[in-house]
Amino acid sequence: MTRRTTAGTVAVALAGALTLSACTGDDTNTTASASASADAISITVATVGDIGLEALADEYMTDHPNVTITVEEQAYAALHDDLQSELVAGEGAPTIAVLDEAYMPSFVGQSDGFVNLLDLGADEFESSVLPWAWGEATNANGSATIGIPASVSGLALCYRRDLLEDAGLTGDRDELSTLMGDSWEGFISVGEQYTAATGGYFLDTAASLLNPLMMQAGVSYFDTDNALAMDGVEAPYATAVAAATSGISSGTTQWSEDWTNGLYDDSFATVLCPSWMLAYIEENAPEDFSGQWDVADIPGAGGNWSANFYTIPAQSDDETTQAAYEFIEWLMKDEQQLARFQAVGALPATPSLYSDEGIQAYTNSFFNNAPVGQIFTKTAEDLTTSTYYSLNNATIRTAVENVLSKVELGSITEDDAWSEAKSAAKAANGD
Repeated sequence: MTRRTTAGTVAVALAGALTLSACTGDDTNTTASASASADAISITVATVGDIGLEALADEYMTDHPNVTITVEEQAYAALHDDLQSELVAGEGAPTIAVLDEAYMPSFVGQSDGFVNLLDLGADEFESSVLPWAWGEATNANGSATIGIPASVSGLALCYRRDLLEDAGLTGDRDELSTLMGDSWEGFISVGEQYTAATGGYFLDTAASLLNPLMMQAGVSYFDTDNALAMDGVEAPYATAVAAATSGISSGTTQWSEDWTNGLYDDSFATVLCPSWMLAYIEENAPEDFSGQWDVADIPGAGGNWSANFYTIPAQSDDETTQAAYEFIEWLMKDEQQLARFQAVGALPATPSLYSDEGIQAYTNSFFNNAPVGQIFTKTAEDLTTSTYYSLNNATIRTAVENVLSKVELGSITEDDAWSEAKSAAKAANGD
């Protein structure tokens, strides 16, 4: 049985365009287990919008008639904020909560409120999922894992091929990658060529570069003792500052009305985009705009923007907890992961599936038939570093990126940028 409480998110809108080749998965028969017992078991699964679990839950219940699974679709902030309140109260949490990576630092820091999935055998997935994704759900000393990576997004460069061609640059995705030379310095250089030729902006905002640069470097704002540690951030920040002061970025705040309009006029020519952003760009486009956007690999060693994790709050009895884990195990089988990709475009967190023909062959006609299945799985797999996040990571990130935006607007000089960023980080951390 399923129940919807809100509309799905932007990320989910990618779903409708996907088609996959037929695929087969692992045997779904289970041995003696909680979900195979005679006792009736009820499992609630909280998700942000439709993540492709409804049909799978129905299939699972058919094979496990004693299990009732209710999928509760919620709004993004509401799911995570409600769960935080339920953890504090010690009651009311869903049996399974599918959480976004942006909230994982906070919840990993409250691991006592979740079942340590290592105690249920989750280490069986550690070698098969993307290492950086596994790390995001595991505490600093590796003694507790609160989530199993359910899906990732990858990160690519969405660009206006028509604007690049009008500037005398290439609109071909492979040639563009060659021109950038797989470096952010090359990216900035191409941007400077575009701006010199057109007088326009190449990038929406330089602030969007910092987090991908830090992910590629595997650095955080904190050390594993949760002390503010900015030294590792300096080099990625310097690259983002170089973009901010080069004149290539418009400084447009992402998700603002100006930004959405800028996707279709000549306000800027590129944005860093995860797989789920493609749907937003397509859905908001004017008529007859298809084919002007394209997608290319980003410079550097991969990237990702948003991943989901299966977690089990520690509020159910042992039998229900075991049944919930068995359902998660079943969802992690190849057939179910590929079914979710088919249904909602959720890229599996298991890279062995990336060679599946349905993923490799998927293209997006709106984006000039870009091979987005290949591009986004490549960037997700290329990201090898796992970044440590503290409870206060989001607060520090906002403070530092605000300084970067001021550099972009010219209110803070390039020479003062790093000292201002460090001061903002310390103030935001209460130091």
